[in-house]
Amino acid sequence: MQAFVGTSTVADARCAGRDAVTEALSKLPPATPPRLAIAFCSGELDAHAVYAGFRERLGEWVPIVGGSAMGLCWSAACVTSGACAAVVLLTGEDWEWQLATSQDIYRDPRLAGEVLAGQLPNLDDSQCLLLFYDSVHFAATAQKPPVLIPSGPLIAGTHHQRLQHIPLFGAGLLGDSKFNLTWQFTGDGVSRHSASALQLAGEFQLFSCIMHGCTAVSQQRFTVTDVFGQFLYALDQQPIVPLLDTLTGSREWRHLRHTANGEPLPVTRLALARPLAAADDEQQLVTRLMAGVLPDEQAVVMFEPDLQKGDTVMLMQRDPELMWQSAYDNTQNLLAQIQAQGQQGRLALYFDCGGRMTAISGGEREEASIVRDLCCAAGIPFLAIYTGVEIAPLDGGSFGLDWSGVLVVLTQAA
Repeated sequence: MQAFVGTSTVADARCAGRDAVTEALSKLPPATPPRLAIAFCSGELDAHAVYAGFRERLGEWVPIVGGSAMGLCWSAACVTSGACAAVVLLTGEDWEWQLATSQDIYRDPRLAGEVLAGQLPNLDDSQCLLLFYDSVHFAATAQKPPVLIPSGPLIAGTHHQRLQHIPLFGAGLLGDSKFNLTWQFTGDGVSRHSASALQLAGEFQLFSCIMHGCTAVSQQRFTVTDVFGQFLYALDQQPIVPLLDTLTGSREWRHLRHTANGEPLPVTRLALARPLAAADDEQQLVTRLMAGVLPDEQAVVMFEPDLQKGDTVMLMQRDPELMWQSAYDNTQNLLAQIQAQGQQGRLALYFDCGGRMTAISGGEREEASIVRDLCCAAGIPFLAIYTGVEIAPLDGGSFGLDWSGVLVVLTQAA
């Protein structure tokens, strides 16, 4: 297995797709055809035109899997606004792939997952599943917040009992911070309201870690007592909005930050974390961001509609410095594990929450660049995709995460 990354930042969508593939192809050894393309483009580019540009150079037989991204980060740049496209070409005969797609996610995410699982074989040497889906069900308007597709039912359907031994990673895709509708590359075309599962098998290993970066506002653990979909009304029988006022000491948390040009950013600085272990281990937290407060101040709007009555949660706030430290420490530890086991990274994919961009989280440097620099120094081809939801294995299952980074490294013997 070998991986080759090509990128482009030109504003012409078709040229961006063509240029990205051209760069990746230029790195391939002679007489080495690509077998699979993993590709993404920002929402500023027309996905259909980008796909056409990919096909100009790849031909019709190489599957293209991926879709929309809020931004991308690679060896030479982190692009968090404007046009960008990237492609990873995978080569070699010592691995296999299987691709499943579903158009059922719009009406039933769990059914969509079951459809994906039904298309995938149970390969003996399967190493991972990569799940991509459209995060947005209904786009945001001036009057209403976006309605998102919940990751939980989709993951539950995809991670069928027959496939549960295979680690499941992936992302809910977003094309911008305004929660506009997204596109997916589904192997042989471009689709909306889709889900895709890519099964990778063969002579390689997989290493992964999760980056968070929130601090607890209080060590107290709360019980969800009133929730409906995305709307959280009460913790411990206490109305949520005044409770958060008390816990934070002000009403400032209610207000969304704004970009330099005055546009509101999509989330507040607060989050809830559902601990999966008794100890406060960041590798065992399922974080949920708050997207804002309802106009009547009766509820907060959660980024995903998966909290349930009886869930135990902790109140967290985003901490850019802790985020950077988490990215550095966890990446260093993972790379040390890879080296200690006599492995060499072939490809590093980093599914990074768009909320971790400096434009939203604050700070002086892009957190993804920390992960990139460490991976590139270790000689590993790298691509980070800014996403809406990040998916990673936890506590014997897989979960969709918010404001997290999930690093996946495919390796082979050094």
